[in-house]
Amino acid sequence: TLFIDSQTQVEINVLQGERPMAADNKSLGRFILDGIPPAPRGMPQIEVTFDIDANGILKVTAQDKATGRSQHITITASSGLSD
Repeated sequence: TLFIDSQTQVEINVLQGERPMAADNKSLGRFILDGIPPAPRGMPQIEVTFDIDANGILKVTAQDKATGRSQHITITASSGLSD
């Protein structure tokens, strides 16, 4: 869900780590899902999925459940993903 009334985009920050504070974890990448129809905060539903393949390549997808609009990022070991 979104936190601001009439928000039309959301930034997805993909993190690696187990620290309670997001800032204390490693950022692997960021992307923006835009084109979200304006609505009261808390109404839009964004589904974020994480898929990792046998080669350790991580694909993160965000999809607006109302419109089906989606965006993704692919993260490999060379772009910062570690064991």
